[in-house]
Amino acid sequence: MTTSEILGMLDEEIRLLERAKALLTEAEPAVRRRGRPKGSTNQQTRFNPAKFAVKPRRTMSASAGEHIAAAQRLRWAKQKGTAEPKKTSKKAAVTGRAGKRATSPRKSASQQQPAAEAEATA
Repeated sequence: MTTSEILGMLDEEIRLLERAKALLTEAEPAVRRRGRPKGSTNQQTRFNPAKFAVKPRRTMSASAGEHIAAAQRLRWAKQKGTAEPKKTSKKAAVTGRAGKRATSPRKSASQQQPAAEAEATA
């Protein structure tokens, strides 16, 4: 083998190695980032305003409200230990005013006595 033949074979090997190196460096980018690549989109992750729209409130019929209120009174009576809860009028059950206190709170016995004595002396 002559020197020119050996140099030709080395040039061929160098060309093959350079081609292999180019293929390997193109396959792996220099800086790898974690996560989804920039600019890629996914339909499932896009914001859908209709999904978060305010829904109209549901209404309840008066009879359903009475039924629920009666069931709650039974639960309270059971917890309290009484057999039957107090009966309320139908109008009070519908308006929700059953068992409500007066607008002003009750005065304790010590606060009521001076007022009663003042009326008696006047």
